[in-house]
Amino acid sequence: MKTKFRLGPARFWLVLMAVLFLLTGATSGWAASASGFTLKAVQDGKEYSLSQFKGKVVLINFFTFFCGPCREEMPHLSQMHQELKGQGFQVLGIGLSSTTDQLKQIVTQLNLAYPVLEGNDAVSKAYGGVELVPLTFIIDKQGNIAHKVLGARSKADFEKLIKPLL
Repeated sequence: MKTKFRLGPARFWLVLMAVLFLLTGATSGWAASASGFTLKAVQDGKEYSLSQFKGKVVLINFFTFFCGPCREEMPHLSQMHQELKGQGFQVLGIGLSSTTDQLKQIVTQLNLAYPVLEGNDAVSKAYGGVELVPLTFIIDKQGNIAHKVLGARSKADFEKLIKPLL
């Protein structure tokens, strides 16, 4: 004898709301403001603050020295930075769980044209506790998180997200 599983109206709406909440958090359209930070660049020791890029579209890419997929997408981020910086676009790389020397090595090996910043636990926590990399946030001109991207993406994939915001 088959037993039918019946979801009552209250449970149905509870499950539906939970699914919608999870889907919303995994896609674009967030209204959350990006968390501010001030971090030092490994290239020249200059400090960068998110607030100095207000009015620009900013791509923040969290990575680690030992992350292969991170290294694969970073040259694409560098190309986009060069191509779109005149249109109000800025890329910032934030290295986590990596030494200054390791970060400098990545910059040199990959010939990165954007600032690579020394990350810390505070900035990781401010962006939801970065546990998996690469993790990329695309911030709109108003300083809101427009997209959260977990995992490596192609240049074309990123451009589809960035160009409408410029």
